[in-house]
Amino acid sequence: MSKPVRRSLRRSAVACALAVTLPVSLALAPEPADAATPTAGATVTVRADGGYTIDTSAPRYHFGGSVGASASNIKTVTGRDRVGVYHETDFDYTAGGAARSSGIRTYDNRPVVLFSTTYRQAAANADPFPALSSRPSLPHNESFNGCFAGRRLDAPGDPGFSPYLAFDASHSGYMLSPASNFTTGVVKFVNGALTSTVSAGVGGLPAGFTQKSILVYGTSINGVYNTWGNALTGLSGKHRPAQSSTNTLAKLGYWTDNGASYYYKYDSNLGYEGTLRAVQNDWKSKGLPMGNLQLDSWWYPKGPNAVWNDKPDGQYRYEADRTLFPNGLASFQKSVDVPLITHARWIDPSSPYRSQYKMSGNVITDPAYWNDRMSYLKSSGVDTYEQDWLCAGAQPDFNLTDRAAFLGNMAKAAAANGLDIQYCMALAQDYLQSTLYGNVTNARVSGDRFERSKWDEFLYTSRLAGALGVWPFTDVMMSTETRNLLLSNLSAGPVGVGDAIGKESVANLNKVAEADGTIVKPDTPIVPDDATYVRDASGSSGPMVATTGSRHGSLSAGYVYAYARTIPAPKPDTTYEAEDATLSGPVVGTDHSGYTGGGFADYQHDSGDYVEWTVNAPSSGTYTLMFRYANGGGADRPLAVSADGGAASTQAFAPTGSWDTWAVQPVVVELSAGRHTVRATTTGANGPNIDNLGVSAGTVGLPTTDDASFRPADLGVTGKAYVYDYFAGNGALVDGNAPYTAQVTRDGSYLQVVPVGRSGIAFLGDAGKFVSLGKQRIRSLSDNGTIHATVAFAAGDGPVTLHGYSPSPVSATASGGSVGQVGYDSASHLFSVRVSPGHGSTVSVTLTRR
Repeated sequence: MSKPVRRSLRRSAVACALAVTLPVSLALAPEPADAATPTAGATVTVRADGGYTIDTSAPRYHFGGSVGASASNIKTVTGRDRVGVYHETDFDYTAGGAARSSGIRTYDNRPVVLFSTTYRQAAANADPFPALSSRPSLPHNESFNGCFAGRRLDAPGDPGFSPYLAFDASHSGYMLSPASNFTTGVVKFVNGALTSTVSAGVGGLPAGFTQKSILVYGTSINGVYNTWGNALTGLSGKHRPAQSSTNTLAKLGYWTDNGASYYYKYDSNLGYEGTLRAVQNDWKSKGLPMGNLQLDSWWYPKGPNAVWNDKPDGQYRYEADRTLFPNGLASFQKSVDVPLITHARWIDPSSPYRSQYKMSGNVITDPAYWNDRMSYLKSSGVDTYEQDWLCAGAQPDFNLTDRAAFLGNMAKAAAANGLDIQYCMALAQDYLQSTLYGNVTNARVSGDRFERSKWDEFLYTSRLAGALGVWPFTDVMMSTETRNLLLSNLSAGPVGVGDAIGKESVANLNKVAEADGTIVKPDTPIVPDDATYVRDASGSSGPMVATTGSRHGSLSAGYVYAYARTIPAPKPDTTYEAEDATLSGPVVGTDHSGYTGGGFADYQHDSGDYVEWTVNAPSSGTYTLMFRYANGGGADRPLAVSADGGAASTQAFAPTGSWDTWAVQPVVVELSAGRHTVRATTTGANGPNIDNLGVSAGTVGLPTTDDASFRPADLGVTGKAYVYDYFAGNGALVDGNAPYTAQVTRDGSYLQVVPVGRSGIAFLGDAGKFVSLGKQRIRSLSDNGTIHATVAFAAGDGPVTLHGYSPSPVSATASGGSVGQVGYDSASHLFSVRVSPGHGSTVSVTLTRR
């Protein structure tokens, strides 16, 4: 893929599936003016002077505003839509000389409020509704901006084309977003009021135009997200795709996008087709399953010369380049015999399509084009169409209709040909727009080439995508990168690797997929827990704690990936701020959070820029210089550090994960008593952001771990629980209702959290899979004093090792297959047993304590 430019109000409401289509039935029930409409979710009051309020009960929030004019025909209607039973207060008024009809809809047993405004006459785009001049004063907020909908915490200014989440330290909060016209809908502040309206880039609105907005509230940040997303897909009627509903979602893939071994590169002796067939043959020889094959932007001709290797330019034609595929795409697909995923960009200025089809900006809106090209893809063995560059090159003109026409005609034509759609480099409004299209099933949520520096980005945007019924996924990585591959697996979306021929890790790939390529997944995407949101927004830069799970009734399991970002360093004896130092080249920045003092030093050039401090050494001896810095890039940003103009030592300043995450780079020096200069100079690469310089006497060792805490109960594991450290191979019994703390490094810890059932056994599942209790492997699980597990086997699967914790040895029996002798370690109390398949696809296993 192309490289871009630099707990809810009621738990039952969160868990409830909202995709059921229900008939709308209205029972008109006129109310007097100044009516107050109570529901189980909220109470709405609309006054004759145009003022309105919404009051909620859990949490107790008050929202209010005014339309700025008298309201007439105030009445209440009740009915049912796809979200549930509602009560709606409707009213009329005139704003800007144009008549409008508005409504505020609340739901029984749903913490959801739906606002709507219909323009009965053409009008200027002004006087937005709702405009919440009164709202809870919560300390934190989140919105999204730019490519891959990068998250912003406590960002100043307007959220823009983004949902707006506000929350507090107790994890309670609310979210406001458009509920229609997503491509032009914005959340912004107007005269201090929080509004959801149409972008100011649209000057006028036609008669009959309706804009809807949604307000959701709750006592859990993740709960608010889930309620919000389910309400939007409920309103649209989108059938949220199951996690294995398409080949791309279900099967392990091989990808050729940016960062992969064969991105715009192939074995010159084999050609591109031959290279990819050789990869597949290598996998087959090792018993590895390749379920699909992704072709990135190299596969079609681009630019004015219509050549495949023109990296910077747009599509000349959207078809296989004949120099790479002389017999066409369909012939190649038949030779590999796996479904294809095919990438797309924008339309190049030189493309003949510009004179053939209706264009808007650099994309085609014409249904004829989409019908023709999707038919071509289908006949060529393509399963998934990937639209890339949505935040950059693939842009239509900005108006009320064209982006919706671009994405809508794309989705309609793909659906007609049985293809699903994958978004890449999507904007926040594209995620919302996807709620209208049942075949937009997945989206990449982090930048090119998945690596440590992109973990935070991936997890936060996964929260946005997953809430809206889109399965998130990481970009390509090598299968030898165990933790990158593990996190990709925990996305619950597509997984693909890009190793060179013969370089793949067979062991790691087998931890992801069964013998037929089926990915063993958690039920939901892994996302930051509520406490991480609060820590990150408050600037404490503590560890990331991200969670997901596998639901098996009362025996549901949780999976936790936790890693240190900024490991707290000892407080220096003296601190010198960078913004107060001598800056030659760097400028003072304030555009990232978490800095101390009045800002930080932002290097501007790759070489020669420096920050120089004057420091005082009380006595002669050894000192540790502690540079507090942030590096949100993907590679080291080295600086040459010198004292008093002496020989410089080059220090790495490794990635910290984001520009809002601060770490410490220590340098040990010898200083005589008195004043000294300390200089940090760029040397061939743009430097990190430097917050301050700490100076301490002696050699100060920096800790290598941080404490990461969570409650198993927040993962659905209540009562007695067992926490298993996957990489350490050991575990502990804990109280599921109490906090559990693990020491984690920057590389991270993977913890599997399972309940101790009536049998006294904590069943961990398939020891050979990252997601040990994923439903693709453990089809069902119960404990009535004996563990009953249904183990599923794909064609070609060999024996599976089941394991878990038991205070005493365990006996095992099986039907539909066989079990070996149960191993038991009396010190760790861990048991394991090998289960072999019979003639069917499942084996029923029982485990009993002896």
